[in-house]
Amino acid sequence: MSDSTAMRDDCSDDLLADFLDESTQLIERINERLMELEQWVQDEASSGVVIDEALLNDMFRSAHSIKGLSAMLGLPRINGLTHNIENVFDAARRGQLTIERHVVGVVYASVDRLSELIDHLRDTQSDDLDCETQIAAITEVLVAGGALKEQGAQGDVDDAFGGSVSPALSEPTTQTEKESIVEPAKDSPLVDPFDCTEMFAEVRDEAEVPAKYMAIFLDETELSLDEMTDLLLDSNLATQIESVRTLMCTSHRIKGSAASIGLNRPAKLAHMMEDVLQRHRDAEKTLDPFLVDALLGCVDALRVYLKGLRSGETLDVDFVSCASELLAVEADCLSSSEEAEEPATEEEVVVSEQPRSLDTQELQQLAVSHFEDEASRLLLIRVQLTSNIPLVGLKAQLLCEKLARQGTVLLTNPKRSELDTISELSEVLIGFVTKLEDSVIHSIVNVSGVREVSIQQLKRDLNATSKVPAAVVEATPVQAPPVAVKAEKVEAPVAKQDVKPAEVSEAKVPEAKPVAASAGKPAEANHAKPAETLRVDIERLDQLMNLAGQLVISKARFNQLGENLRDAVPHKQCQQWLDSTELMCEKLLGNTAGKSKKESKELAEVHAQVRKIQQNLTAITKEMRRMDSIRTGMTSFFDAVHQLDRVTDGIQKTIMDTRMVPIGPLFGRFRRVVRDISRTNGKEITLEINGEKTELDKRMIDELGDPLIHMVRNSADHGIESPEDRIKTGKAPCGTITLNAFHRGNSIVIQAIDDGRGLSRDKISKKALEKGLVTQQDLDRMSDQQIYQLIWEPGFSTAEAITEISGRGMGMDIVRAKIESINGVVEVDSKHGEGTVFTIKLPLTMAILPSLMARIDGDLFSIPVESIVEIVCLRRTELRTVHGKETAMVRGRPVSVVELHNTFHWSQPTQRSVSQGDVTMIIIRNDSREMGLVVDGILGEEDVVVKSLAENYQNVEGIAGACVLGNGRVALILDPAAVIDLAVRSPMEATVC
Repeated sequence: MSDSTAMRDDCSDDLLADFLDESTQLIERINERLMELEQWVQDEASSGVVIDEALLNDMFRSAHSIKGLSAMLGLPRINGLTHNIENVFDAARRGQLTIERHVVGVVYASVDRLSELIDHLRDTQSDDLDCETQIAAITEVLVAGGALKEQGAQGDVDDAFGGSVSPALSEPTTQTEKESIVEPAKDSPLVDPFDCTEMFAEVRDEAEVPAKYMAIFLDETELSLDEMTDLLLDSNLATQIESVRTLMCTSHRIKGSAASIGLNRPAKLAHMMEDVLQRHRDAEKTLDPFLVDALLGCVDALRVYLKGLRSGETLDVDFVSCASELLAVEADCLSSSEEAEEPATEEEVVVSEQPRSLDTQELQQLAVSHFEDEASRLLLIRVQLTSNIPLVGLKAQLLCEKLARQGTVLLTNPKRSELDTISELSEVLIGFVTKLEDSVIHSIVNVSGVREVSIQQLKRDLNATSKVPAAVVEATPVQAPPVAVKAEKVEAPVAKQDVKPAEVSEAKVPEAKPVAASAGKPAEANHAKPAETLRVDIERLDQLMNLAGQLVISKARFNQLGENLRDAVPHKQCQQWLDSTELMCEKLLGNTAGKSKKESKELAEVHAQVRKIQQNLTAITKEMRRMDSIRTGMTSFFDAVHQLDRVTDGIQKTIMDTRMVPIGPLFGRFRRVVRDISRTNGKEITLEINGEKTELDKRMIDELGDPLIHMVRNSADHGIESPEDRIKTGKAPCGTITLNAFHRGNSIVIQAIDDGRGLSRDKISKKALEKGLVTQQDLDRMSDQQIYQLIWEPGFSTAEAITEISGRGMGMDIVRAKIESINGVVEVDSKHGEGTVFTIKLPLTMAILPSLMARIDGDLFSIPVESIVEIVCLRRTELRTVHGKETAMVRGRPVSVVELHNTFHWSQPTQRSVSQGDVTMIIIRNDSREMGLVVDGILGEEDVVVKSLAENYQNVEGIAGACVLGNGRVALILDPAAVIDLAVRSPMEATVC
C-alpha cells in the first residue's frame, strides 16, 4: 500500500469524490488566473502598473482550499506541492516576491504537475507521483526573492498547536529565563494549566471566504455536528469503543473542512476535540459522562458559530472556554482512571524519568542511504521540554515535523506515531540526517515550551549495511521504553496522518517508489473509482423546478391544441357524403331520350348546373383527401404529444427527486433537545425515531425545523410527566416521544407522539374563556377535538409558570402558520392521561400537483387528486335533508352534500339552472370526514403548477392557490380540508371570493 493511501483514514474516503471535483475546478480557476497574471507580466509590469491584489488573493484562496482538503484526506504530495504554490501567491500578495516571467513559468509547471497528481489520484486512489522537482523550483524562487516560508505543508502548524511563536521565544533562553520557567515565583498568580487563551490568541479566521465554499462547508458541518450529537447522546456510548473512533473521524472531518476555507478558529477547536477523542481511543477508554457534556458544549459552540456564518452576523463565540473545559474534564477523567490503576501508574512514572536513548549503531545503518554528499551529517538531538505544558506530545510532534522539512528524521524516542498520545514528556531524542549547521537547528527547535537543546554529531559509518529500506524508515519502530508498551497495542492512524509534512520531504528517496509499489495489495488495484458528484446551488434547482412547471403548462397547451384541431378536422363520413352526392349527380345526367324539345332544353340547363356542381364536388373531394392526410398527421401529432408527456413527467420526477433529502438528520437534532429538557426538568424521556429515510423537498425540510422543535419541546415539557407522577398512574418512569415520517398517497405525514398526560379539556376551556377566544355557549357545543384545536390560537398556553422552554404562548400559532405557508396542514389529537399526537401533512412538492379539473357554477376549479375518494352521479330526488343539510346515501353511508356557492359568496355570482335531473358529486375526504361537492361537469385529470395568490387573496379560506391551464385560463385550487371546515359552519360564515 502506498504511503498516501495508508495515511488516509476510513472516515475520509467518502470525501474523495468531492475533493476530485472541487480540486479540478479550482485548478482550472488557477490556470485562468495565471493567464491573466502572465498577460500582466508581459504588458504592465515594465510600465510600473501595480498588480491587481484581488487576482493574487483569488489564486491564493484556490490553492489554500486544495491544500486544506488534501490535508484532510491524507494526500501528502498533493498537499506539499499545493502548499508551495500557495506560498508563492502569498509572498506575492504581501509584496515579498516580485512576479516575473520565470516565476509564472515555475508556477505553471507546478500547477500542471498538480493536475497530473489529481488525475493519477482519480485513477489509482493514490498521489504517489514525484513532485520534488517542482517543489525545488518553487523553493529556489522563494529563496532568491527572500520570501522562503518555514511552515508545515498542512498549514500554519505553529498556530494549530499553540499560536505563532514570538521572536523572543525563537532564540535560546537565558539561564534566568529558564529558572523562571521551571520554578515560578511564589508570589506570582497561579496559571491555569488548561487555559487555552494563548492557544487561540493568534488564531484568526480569514477575512474573505468564497460564498460557494462557505455554503458547502455549512451544509457538511451541520450534518457532521448532527452525527456527533447523535453519537454523544447514544445511551450505549459508555460501552462502545467504536463510537469513540467515529466521533474522532467526524471531528477530523470538521477540522479539515474548516481549515480548507480559512476558518481557523473552529478548525482549532475541532482539532482539540479530535485529539481528546484519539487519546481515549488509543487508550481503549470509553467516554465519561462529564466528558460527553464537555464535547456537547463544544458542539453547541460550533453550532452557534455556524448560525452566525449562515446569517451573515459576526458572533463572538467563546471557543476558549469550551476548549479549556474540555481539557480540564479530560484531565479529571484520566486522573481518575490512573488512580484506579495505581500500580501500573507508579511503574510508568518511574520509567518515564529514566534517561531516553537511541541505538547509535542502528542510526548509522539507517543513515547510509540518506547521505547525499560529504556535507550530510548524522545528528543525535536531545530536546528537553518544560514541565506541565498542555499538549506536550503535540509540541514534540511539531518539532519533528519542522526538522523533517530540513532533512530526514530517522528515529525518535518516543516513537513519532505515539507522540500524540503522550500527556507527560520531559525530553525527546531525534536521530536526524541534514546539511544544516547547529545554529540553524537551534533556531528551528527553540520554540515555546522547549527548555534546552543539545546536539551530538555521530560518526558517519559508510561501511554500515542498511538493514531497513529508506522508504520505510519512519514506519520502523525503535525499541520503545516500557512506558510506551500500552500504546503499541493500538494503531494511531490519525497520529500518522499528522506526520504528513515529514513524508513530503522524504519522498525524494529513490528507494521509496519500489517499496511503495511492492507493498500495495492486489485489492487496491481493483478499488472502485469514487462516484462523481456535482454540487448544485439550490436556487438553480428552484429555477429548474419552475421551468419544469412551465413545461407542464406547455404540455397541457399542446393537448388542448390537439383536441381543438381534432374537432376542427371533418369526420371521415364527409367523404362518403361527397361520394353519394356525386352518384346522384351522375343519375341526373343520365338518359334524356323521349323528352320534348322544351323539356330537353330545360333539362340541358339543369345538366349544366349539375356539371358545375360535379366540378365543385371534385374540388371538394381533393380537399377532403388532403384533410385525410391532415387527419393522419394528427395521429402522429398526438403520438408526439404523448412522448412529450412522458419526457415532461420524467423531467418533473427527476427534478423532484433531486430536491428530495432524508428527514433523518432533521429528526436527529431533537435528541439533544429531549436530553437537555429531561435534565432540566428531572424527567426520564426516550426519543424514538421511525421513518428517518423518508424523503421530503429540501425547502420543506428547512422550514420544518422550527415547527418540529416547538412540538417536541411542548411534548417534553408539558406532555411527559415526572417519573414519580408516571409511577402513580401505572406508567413506566421513562416517558417516550416518538417521531414518525411516512408516505400517504401524494403526501408526507409527520407525527410527534408522546405517552404523557395528554391535553386537558378543562384547562384549555378555562384559558380560552379567560382570553376571550370563545364563549361558554361555544364551548358547550364543541367536541373535545374542537376544543383541542384552540391551542393553535395566538398567545394560548396552559403552562402555569413561564420557563426558558415554554409557557409564553408564542409557539403553537407560529407552528401552524409556518406549516400552512408550505401548503401543509397540522392537527392535534389527544386522550387525557394517555398522550398526544401532533400530525403534519405536507405535499410531496410545493410546485406541481395532480388535480381533477371541474366546472362549478360556470368557473373552473382544481381539486387535488389525493383528497378525492370517488365520483358519483345521483338523481336529485335521492337527496335528503338531515339536520338542515342535504345528505346523500353513497354505498350505504351518509355523505353531506355541499353546493360551493353556499360556501363561497361570489362577488359576481353566475346564474345557475337548478336541474331536477342527475347530480354529479366529487366525494372528497380529509381524515375521517367526507363531503360530496356538487359540480356542473368534470373536465379531466391534469398536472397543474401551483401559483401563489396575490397578498390580498392569500387569506381566503378554502383556496390553496391558483394554476394556469393549457388554454390560458386561470383556475383556483381548492383546499379540501378548509372547504370541509367551511361547510360545517353556518352559512353566515361563508367566505367571500
